[in-house]
Amino acid sequence: MANTTEKKETTGGLTGMVKQAGSTLHSAADSATTAVGSGMESLGHTVRDNLPREGMVGGAATAVADTLESGGRYLKDHTPADMMNDVTEVVRRNPMTCLMIGIGFGFLMARMLKR
Repeated sequence: MANTTEKKETTGGLTGMVKQAGSTLHSAADSATTAVGSGMESLGHTVRDNLPREGMVGGAATAVADTLESGGRYLKDHTPADMMNDVTEVVRRNPMTCLMIGIGFGFLMARMLKR
């Protein structure tokens, strides 16, 4: 009887440790995406403030700044779970495109690792 009780206590302790580790990892991932998002948004503001606004360079700088700011806001406002749901939805809507991208990425990685 004591052996069964010890096993249950050990299993319960391990389960608690795994849950705690998962929670810590989730918090760290959330903090990291928020920090990266803030950095991207700040970089977008810097690009917008320091590069010309007119002409072809100005148009490109504005597009880059808009993209950085938008991406930064997305990272700050969404959790990693939200991002996974978004990726899943994109793959469901565009399976062949995602498959081709995956094959191309695999090909490029194989070429890089071969060298």
